[in-house]
Amino acid sequence: MPKFNTAVCFDWDGTIIDSMNDKFENFIFAIIKAFKMDIQIPNTLLSDLRKLIDFCHKEYGGELRVYQFDNVVNSLSHPEDLLRVIRLLADHPHHLKDSSYIRERHMYTNFQEELEGGTKSDFLSWVSSIGNILETFMNMENSPLNRFISLPDRKKCFDIFDQEYTALNTKSSQNWKPFAKAEGVLKKISTCNDLFVVSSLLTPLLTEEVKNYPFADKIISCFGGDKGENLNHVKTLGYQRVVFVGDMPADRVAAVKNGADFYRIHPGKGKGNHDWEMMTRVLKLYTLDI
Repeated sequence: MPKFNTAVCFDWDGTIIDSMNDKFENFIFAIIKAFKMDIQIPNTLLSDLRKLIDFCHKEYGGELRVYQFDNVVNSLSHPEDLLRVIRLLADHPHHLKDSSYIRERHMYTNFQEELEGGTKSDFLSWVSSIGNILETFMNMENSPLNRFISLPDRKKCFDIFDQEYTALNTKSSQNWKPFAKAEGVLKKISTCNDLFVVSSLLTPLLTEEVKNYPFADKIISCFGGDKGENLNHVKTLGYQRVVFVGDMPADRVAAVKNGADFYRIHPGKGKGNHDWEMMTRVLKLYTLDI
């Protein structure tokens, strides 16, 4: 039986642990390594290709890494479809919900905060620039996109990507730490709310990682794997309210689909710590003075 009425579930990497900026860079590097692009194209084109991969990654960030990989490959191997989506997103975002293709990609939901927030114009300008880059690549002879279009062995490429991404993250993780404000907030809200960690990491690995931190005793349980399924499981435990705190657009999708409130932590020390400071008030979570 739940101890409290509200369950607050936290993603791990990028939400409690300030790791996401490194993981963005590592993801892009691993994709380029898997497709052997770092030795085949000039640095100027490589820089633009990184921006394209970053866009596709941000669209599906927070999903299992195989889905993130597939989204990059599927998007860049069908550039006409991707360009159509990008142009609609940049020029007519209010039409997004009327497009069945975009609904399937969860484009509006994934970028909802950017489309409805105070920095909407900057976001749309960024999307437009991505469209210009993609169009340039589509009109090139011997375009780097051909590597995605004529992919000989997707599994082999994924295995190379997976190994490289794991190695880079393992190296980077030596410097990863929780957001400075996280421990205090977790301690405070645990006085009136049950806390869980819900992440795409495998449960045994996730549990072992959480044990390394002083706030581990505030966490009731860790659930790894599909975030949506695990949020639904927490909901079935009898809570009146379930909240999911994550850092990526896909986390919002998982929360909405499973009837949970969503709160976002943005990457980086400044934004992330500000989000942690504001969390209790924005989510209207009960606490006791400690």
